[in-house]
Amino acid sequence: MTRDFRRHESEPMTMQSGDMTGFRFSTAHFGARDRLPIFREQIGRMIVKLDPEPLDDGAFHAEASVRELSGLGIGSWACSNLKIARPRELLDGNDDLVLTIITSGNVRASQRGRDIELSPGQAVLQSSAEAGNMVVPVSPSRFVGLRLPRKALASLVHDPEDMLIRPLPANTEAMRLLALYISELDDSYQLSTPELRNAVVKHLTDLGALIIGANPDAAVAAEDGGLAAARLAAVKADISENLSHGDLTLPAVAARLKLTPRHIQRLFESVGSTFSEFVLGQRLARAHHLLTDPRHSRSTIGTIAFEVGFGDLSYFNRTFRRHYGATPSDIRAAPRRS
Repeated sequence: MTRDFRRHESEPMTMQSGDMTGFRFSTAHFGARDRLPIFREQIGRMIVKLDPEPLDDGAFHAEASVRELSGLGIGSWACSNLKIARPRELLDGNDDLVLTIITSGNVRASQRGRDIELSPGQAVLQSSAEAGNMVVPVSPSRFVGLRLPRKALASLVHDPEDMLIRPLPANTEAMRLLALYISELDDSYQLSTPELRNAVVKHLTDLGALIIGANPDAAVAAEDGGLAAARLAAVKADISENLSHGDLTLPAVAARLKLTPRHIQRLFESVGSTFSEFVLGQRLARAHHLLTDPRHSRSTIGTIAFEVGFGDLSYFNRTFRRHYGATPSDIRAAPRRS
């Protein structure tokens, strides 16, 4: 992947982890005069093999986080007032299939002489081997993309070619979980070993196949593979969002995610943990972060304990010391001593 483009001083453009490579960018980080040339030539044509252009003379915007992982590509995009095309001159022999899920706004996708209008909760499958485009109106839109090798789908989906530029079932569980899984992958996953990377590739492929239309055997296998991993990621994300609630409970999380409490317990059991252990670990980790963050230096230890969901200060102090081998006061004082 080529990355020979100018960087804005405030924007870290590239990221690497093992054999996982990618980049982030935002047109907002470039000067108005340079914005379109950089986006078109140094990002669009050289990296993602796309040719973007504004729909009209008004302001346009694009930001993305794009990653490559063992032959599979993932991306999160936010755009407005853009036509993003793959013209014939940018076709490079790649015949992967690209699954795009709209999470907000509206998008029009075109290929093979067909157009399809997409709104939130809808998805479309396109081919990297053929010219096509996506049109994003002036109102901002967000979408996630998954680029899948055709051979990876060969045994999972019957004739994926027939699903190109056709409406896919909307707002399915697999679709919602894939969008969340990609978001969690971008934010927090550290894929430091080949085993972890291969597992994530398998999970993403499972979810993509379910959205496109997995055959019966693949659908059964995905239940314990990609679907289970994405459900667990959704549970963990819900817990993180609600840590400050002292009454964070398994039934409450299950109700929000439309899962049974026992199903969530089995998800944690599959990774050698429990719901309670994960909640406690997350609360302690967030407390540790707040204790070492200068912006919270005026907050008392009791206030921090309450903010992360502990109702008993003595219990917080005991579990914190057992977990970190130091008291909250010791952790807070360490940066000042150093």
